Amino acid sequence: MTRQEKSKALVEMVQSVFGEDKDLLAEIVRLGLQAIMEAERDLHVGVEPYERSEERKTSRNGYKPRQWTTRVGTIELQVPQTRDGQFSPQILERYQRSEGALVAALAEAYVAGVSTRKMKQVTEALLGKTFSSATISRYAAKLDDELDPWRTRMLEKPIPYVIVDARYEKCRRDGQIVDLAVLVAIGVDADGYRQVVGIDVAWGETTLNWKDFFDGLIERGLHGVQLLVSDAHEGLKDARRQCLPGVPWQRCQTHFMRNLLEKAPKKHREALYDAMRGIWDLSRTRSDAEDRLNQMITQWEKRLPEISTWLDENARETLAVLDFPRSHWVKLRTTNGLERIMQELKRRSRVVRIFPTPQSCRRLATALLKEYHEDWVTWRRYLLMEPLAQTEEEQVELVT
Repeated sequence: MTRQEKSKALVEMVQSVFGEDKDLLAEIVRLGLQAIMEAERDLHVGVEPYERSEERKTSRNGYKPRQWTTRVGTIELQVPQTRDGQFSPQILERYQRSEGALVAALAEAYVAGVSTRKMKQVTEALLGKTFSSATISRYAAKLDDELDPWRTRMLEKPIPYVIVDARYEKCRRDGQIVDLAVLVAIGVDADGYRQVVGIDVAWGETTLNWKDFFDGLIERGLHGVQLLVSDAHEGLKDARRQCLPGVPWQRCQTHFMRNLLEKAPKKHREALYDAMRGIWDLSRTRSDAEDRLNQMITQWEKRLPEISTWLDENARETLAVLDFPRSHWVKLRTTNGLERIMQELKRRSRVVRIFPTPQSCRRLATALLKEYHEDWVTWRRYLLMEPLAQTEEEQVELVT
């Protein structure tokens, strides 16, 4: 693990335990951010301190003091400078963006009367003792000016793999507290890099809301989709058929297993789990998996006829990934990777508890997802896509 990765992990760990000793947390956050900024400057300069090399791009030029107010207190930072004047720590910009989205949501919640006293104290520490609706609106608008163009950007590259999921937040509507769905799509592009494809909010996972979401992706240029991965929510399934007809669908195996075990008597759950896992883990081809599945359906037909029928009607939906390169299976057969991101959103949003508007929820989710997106597109490839290209060539040869 590099120094930058260690520093980032340290900051994330500190954020996850928000609520402990603030002085200690502030110092840990300061040290972590300082280390990350130093690592960023090293990359910008091109060489380590005191190192002589032709790869040097510029020179270090001391530090500029800066105070920074966060949820864990005011931090005194020494921002690294370079001789060319072109260096600006990205960690500060990105951290401030997501932090700012959270602060905006807290402030809006306070003004709307749905905040707690703790939220009020945090907001006052960040925005000052006096803040008005106009101040908050200007603060939120500044964030939206940065986030909205990214959220609605055109999708230039083909996205062969798309994974979609939703989570729910509490939001105020017409004086009542109702569930607000955060709809998210991530993808793997033709070069093998993950990216955030889309994020929006809606009042539930209806067919119409999911259709609007998919239509929005297509209008922004989504193309080249060869596999869609999701759970089996009916609204999502109906919208997928309408908007992406002919695109193979991989039903999330984790969600499927939960559905199966919920339907089964307790005494048979372990055996059903082992049998289904065996089909997924031991099969080498789609044909092999379907043969194993047919055997399982036959074996359970007398003992649990309803389960056997349900498997016959639904289990094949979990096998679509087997038509794709084997090296891609483990990362495409579930929505687990996206669910981990949703859990991070939950960790941030639980500070707010109840969002005053859908816009404030969308803003916070967008800020968080933009952080992930920037990491993914500048980090190593998520999947090697050459095997997929080879599979496509083989299919063309069979057709011709």
